[in-house]
Amino acid sequence: MKKRYILMTLLILTLGFSACKRGKGGDLKSDDEAQPVTVEELGLRSLDDFITVHGKLEGISNVTMSSEASGRVLQLYKKLGDHVNRGERIGKMENEAYQYRLDQAKAGVASAQAAYDTAQRNKNYAEESRAKNLISQAEYNNAVSAHEGAKAQLDGAKAGLEAARSGMDGSYLTAPESGTISNLFIATGQFIAPGQPVVTITNASRLVLRTGVGESQISKVRQGQKVVVSYPGKEPISAVVSGYGISPLPGSASYPLDIELVNPNGLMPGMVVTAKILTDTYSEQLYSTLTHFKAEFGKYYAFVVDKRNVAHKREVKLGKIIGEFAIIESGLEPGDRIVTSGAENLEDGTKVTVRK
Repeated sequence: MKKRYILMTLLILTLGFSACKRGKGGDLKSDDEAQPVTVEELGLRSLDDFITVHGKLEGISNVTMSSEASGRVLQLYKKLGDHVNRGERIGKMENEAYQYRLDQAKAGVASAQAAYDTAQRNKNYAEESRAKNLISQAEYNNAVSAHEGAKAQLDGAKAGLEAARSGMDGSYLTAPESGTISNLFIATGQFIAPGQPVVTITNASRLVLRTGVGESQISKVRQGQKVVVSYPGKEPISAVVSGYGISPLPGSASYPLDIELVNPNGLMPGMVVTAKILTDTYSEQLYSTLTHFKAEFGKYYAFVVDKRNVAHKREVKLGKIIGEFAIIESGLEPGDRIVTSGAENLEDGTKVTVRK
């Protein structure tokens, strides 16, 4: 009995000693138990505000050429993807009939010109003779009338020659604009009719993004604004706002907006790109990513890590939200280190380990 009493006394003393050893502050974690976090040191920086839009690129011009004449395609001088200059011939159609009409028209002009020259001389002679009373008024009138008739015939012959030349020119397929042949709708030996599409010529030396912005954004848009255009796998490209509409598109709340890329740098018409329009720059601002702040009951908080690597929960007042960033109005100062990851396991006063 006495032995059992001694054992129980020793057990109680051992438990009491262990409790005393934990002592006050037993809830604090050792350095080995500190929570790992990453931090951001706040500082005053500039913050750019953007309007982000998306759309499909187009060439600065995109012209589909149609045939002016009918006939069979004899030869094509250009192929798909070739560059052409304005006025350069792309192909040739059968033109024997047009050549015959042109030769006839030239002969008609030559004949009419000779008749007109004769009528002009007769009119001049009649004027001199009438002044000397050598011919009657009727004879003079006949000379004037013949001259007018010859003039009308010459004008008609010249008009016929222009029409014949136009028909002959129409038998050659001529580029209406400079650019690249982006579509070729005909082939050698094919019969084509007037008005039938022949080629599409796209000028891609400059590209245009035709898109739109909402009514809350249009007031921030100005001609000449800087734009950054991005496409997957390509370096960002500088562009400018070339124009915008002051009334929305029919049946839409979107205002038309054109963005021009002067140096496309490998981009092509038809590509879907993202464009960020620089609308404002806020200088000397204290800000951080919005996700670095925790929202609780209408208030925002951040964990600030002090020099002893202890995290303190601090209320923060946020101002303007710009994209993914929030401007800090109060609660934090330049030089403060705020937790950017690992905050989900923190409480006020938690010991942390700052990861690089």
